Amino acid sequence: MNFVETILQRLLGIEGVTGALLVGKDGLVVASTMEGDDEEFLAAMAAASYDSAGRYIAQLGIGDVRHAIYETATGTVQVTDGGELLIVVRSNTAANMGRIRMECIQASLRLSEQIGSY
Repeated sequence: MNFVETILQRLLGIEGVTGALLVGKDGLVVASTMEGDDEEFLAAMAAASYDSAGRYIAQLGIGDVRHAIYETATGTVQVTDGGELLIVVRSNTAANMGRIRMECIQASLRLSEQIGSY
């Protein structure tokens, strides 16, 4: 198992996580535990929404976005800045959001050591 697969499998191992992806900031899938149209749609929309959130936060002048949580009645999508990549995790309501966030931040640090700055 390579470095990227290890990151995704750790995230997928969290109860309630239904998908994990590494996505370029352009919205293209780099690696995924999902398949087909779902992964491409989630990747593209996560990158677009993260970019939009980043522009919003920049207008407020309070720093850079590092992690975003989009919460719905049926679950969450969490997006973490991993340097050159975004870490995207989809989960249902059974998931521990704090644990997902913690794992995403740890994954981000590991990614930044390997391929880019945080």
